[in-house]
Amino acid sequence: MICVRCGSGNVHLQAVTTVKSRHRGCFGWLLWILLAVITIGLILIIPLITNTKVKSKTHTEAICQNCGYRWRVS
Repeated sequence: MICVRCGSGNVHLQAVTTVKSRHRGCFGWLLWILLAVITIGLILIIPLITNTKVKSKTHTEAICQNCGYRWRVS
């Protein structure tokens, strides 16, 4: 593989993982706690409070060791 910027053959491949997590804010926590206390359904609501959604995507990048240029490899 050859770098498109400098023409060097000193290129390494690397797997890159992007992780995104979505947490509830402070207001969301207080709302769920208030709802749990009012309905006395604390045991049923705890899993909803602690639920965090995590998404991850992995792609491969090539990195030129001479100039530092990065590009995606399919």
